[in-house]
Amino acid sequence: MDGAQSETKAEETLAEAAGVEAEGLTAEEGAEIEVAYWEGSTSDKAAWDELLSNLQKDHPEIKIIPQTYPSSDFRDMLDTRIAGNDWPDVMRYTYQRLGKFKQAEVMLDLTPYISQESLDDVAPAFLSACTYDGKLIAMPHHTDTIAMFYNKRMFEEAGIRIPTSVEDGYTWEELTDIARTLKEKFNLPYAFGGIWEDNNGYRYLPFLYMNNGSVLNEAQDMVTMDSPEVLEAIKLYEDWRKEDLIANTAFTGATTTNSLFVAEQIAFTFSGSWHCSYMQENMGDKWGMTYMPVKDGKTGSDMGGNAVFAYADTPYPKAAAIVIDYIINYDNMKRFCETGAFIPVRTSLLQGGVEYQVFPEEMRILNEIVGTIDPKMAADETSVPFQQINVILNEEMDPLAVNNSVTAEDVVAACQERMTEILNE
Repeated sequence: MDGAQSETKAEETLAEAAGVEAEGLTAEEGAEIEVAYWEGSTSDKAAWDELLSNLQKDHPEIKIIPQTYPSSDFRDMLDTRIAGNDWPDVMRYTYQRLGKFKQAEVMLDLTPYISQESLDDVAPAFLSACTYDGKLIAMPHHTDTIAMFYNKRMFEEAGIRIPTSVEDGYTWEELTDIARTLKEKFNLPYAFGGIWEDNNGYRYLPFLYMNNGSVLNEAQDMVTMDSPEVLEAIKLYEDWRKEDLIANTAFTGATTTNSLFVAEQIAFTFSGSWHCSYMQENMGDKWGMTYMPVKDGKTGSDMGGNAVFAYADTPYPKAAAIVIDYIINYDNMKRFCETGAFIPVRTSLLQGGVEYQVFPEEMRILNEIVGTIDPKMAADETSVPFQQINVILNEEMDPLAVNNSVTAEDVVAACQERMTEILNE
């Protein structure tokens, strides 16, 4: 059975069992639900504060215990708790990292608790990310993506055009020439950077996929890092580093490129929709946003965002399901995305249902960019072994990104070998 057939079968299995207990679902008596999450920005914090406050008001029968962590420490702190068998009841988690939990049977099966009507309104790629072995093991909450943030003054003084549509993005060659121009004109240490730091190497993958490369084959049973398309995309990064066009930050290192950008030490950066408030707070109106680059007519971007899931052994599974269903329902998703400057994953909201309180023009661009996310990349990034695959990508890109001590050929060869070992385990 190929990947598409497996996905169709999983959807059919899910549809047969969905929502059998959704109507009239009642929380267990004395239910207490700890919700663990992080706040990635001031707007993110505002969205969570509003959501959980309303949740407690609307469901007084459930005691809500918010547990927030710094975004940089969330995974490590949660892993420490998990190692001590001290699980929160409900957790926020990135799509790309759900695979670590899928096979361990630690995620509450939400299938009986979420109505089919609710599921039908979720964008298919994100619902697929939250389904495993015919069961609904999480619910998509929102997405976000990356775009190109640029310094308005530098681009204007250098006479650089600003793309006006998804199709109008800079070509790879144009982007490289722009970087050279800006680095020289403003005597910059580097021209640009990207938020694939802090073990988020998957955020560079759009460059591979817009070049028709991929990490895995269609059946997801073979690694394809040694393809000419992938090599060309990694070679692009190598060439940027050779000329010091891109900042020499490690894929496994601390996040620094946003700081470099607001300090005007670089002229542009590939950053996330959730960073708009950070840019505004630190740069005022000196920054702008435009579309992702284009390679031979194809573009793409990062599939960001998060899902919410519950611990399988929570003493209050029905209450946990009520909390999750509340978090992701139409009205609350709409409000959360408007307040937090996120992008919804409900098709009814993606069709123009969100009225952004801040950054309306930037969010319009970002919503357009979301439509270019490669479905194959989304499938690969939510596969069971992807977290380990991502670790390998981070580690193998580091020496190239930091000091060019390896070549693009070295990176793809090492990734091919190590990722294959993971896939064959």
